[in-house]
Amino acid sequence: MVLLPHVPRQSRLTQKPPSGTRHDYREGLQMINFGSSGKWSIRRTVALPLALALSVFASGCGAGSGNGSSAGTEAKPGQSQTANEKDEKAELTLWMTQTGTLKAGQKPGEWVKEDLVPEWNKLYPNIKINVEIIPFDGINEKITTAIASGTAPNLLFDTPVRTLAYAQMGALAPLNDVIPANDMEQIKKNSDVMKMVSVGGNIVTMPYSATVSALILNKSLWKEAGAEQLLPKDEYRTWTPDEFRAALKAVANKDKGVYVMTLFALNEQGDQLYNNTMVAFGAKLFNGDYSKYTAGDSAASEQSLAFFNSLVAEGLVYPHPETISAVNALDYWKQRKNGIVVAGTSHADLVKNGLKDGSVIGPHEYMYVNYPSPTKGQSALKMEFGFGVVFKNKDALKEKWAKKFLYWSQTQNQIYSEATKAFNPFGTAPNWTKDDPELQFLFKLTTKAKEWPVVDPGWGIKGYPEMRAAMFPEIQRMFIKEATPKQTMDNISKKFNDVIKKYNK
Repeated sequence: MVLLPHVPRQSRLTQKPPSGTRHDYREGLQMINFGSSGKWSIRRTVALPLALALSVFASGCGAGSGNGSSAGTEAKPGQSQTANEKDEKAELTLWMTQTGTLKAGQKPGEWVKEDLVPEWNKLYPNIKINVEIIPFDGINEKITTAIASGTAPNLLFDTPVRTLAYAQMGALAPLNDVIPANDMEQIKKNSDVMKMVSVGGNIVTMPYSATVSALILNKSLWKEAGAEQLLPKDEYRTWTPDEFRAALKAVANKDKGVYVMTLFALNEQGDQLYNNTMVAFGAKLFNGDYSKYTAGDSAASEQSLAFFNSLVAEGLVYPHPETISAVNALDYWKQRKNGIVVAGTSHADLVKNGLKDGSVIGPHEYMYVNYPSPTKGQSALKMEFGFGVVFKNKDALKEKWAKKFLYWSQTQNQIYSEATKAFNPFGTAPNWTKDDPELQFLFKLTTKAKEWPVVDPGWGIKGYPEMRAAMFPEIQRMFIKEATPKQTMDNISKKFNDVIKKYNK
């Protein structure tokens, strides 16, 4: 039983959400039906698999109103204003990452200022939201500097991969008071959900958002090379490292500047690619209580890094990955200079819109696939849960309205879900997957959570951003041949465990 939110089509964005829906991204519990007995059991996994969390939440909130409350008689935060609130005035600052698009020609992130805020101001004209889009390059340094200097924004639209660490720093306001009681009860019942969206028992990132990511490739490149048969053919599109390498060799063309895949190690964003592949190779990143980084204890981690090193040596990936960022990798992909990047649901729209406005060079037939794994027919699932935070503010009025806006943005309209292609665990199947088999496949991957390992990146660890920042210089050293894959893992392990020890004193 897996439920995702129904999202009306874009033409209906300004309409009132239909009764019984909510709108929304991260990892879970699995509901397993034991045949004719009719009984259901819950199986826990390392981190919250999306499909499982959806099942648990949906079964617990089946009678909910769907627009912010699990009971029709409860208050609906962010939906209506009292007489006194109509006279309240506030001006808020929202920092937005370069994430999501709502319409053709729109740059990632612009939908918040151009579409979401105008809808908000139809309801709350006296609550002004100033939006600043911030680049991913240096994002953590920018935010931690702002926290230290007392200049943090009121709101940040970003994922728990960074924001949970800000809560560990004591910089985020708890959101418990804006989440309806029945929803809160269901979230707290699931310890894996709480692990993804809370710190110290307090919800600190809005929980009405879940996504799954994988690799995305330009299938057209393989068709043109007469090598389409080398792409994954099984139901869940898995492939071994040897199969992956063979597919890259069939397309790589140095003379044309096509390298099939771009590795990158210029900033901390590279950790997702390497960590996900380590888990796909069989490693476990952390122990159960996050007191140790354990990836260095597994030969699988070294093997995955050695695999990437061999792709560089063979000229199958873009040269000098130590000088390349995630932004560069995406640009090369759009320009057909590589064929594979790490991607989520929003990349489908990126291609569709980019082919129209010229930012993507065609032909470009996108296809989602899994990370390579030595275990035939298996990979690792990368799922993320939660989105958006409110920073603590000495101005209680601003903090109040920041919370109301964050809650409203994910539960009282369709814009957020449509733009970010995120799933709401309290909702039903989103309409935006209906006409796209690739998005339907991406959702289908979540059903493998009961069998496949799920990446547990350790977002809730104190000092997590420091760990991310410590990883990429070691990957850089490996790519310039200053360290072997084994030395690289040893160095990363030492740095990561030093960070964990520092915050656990």
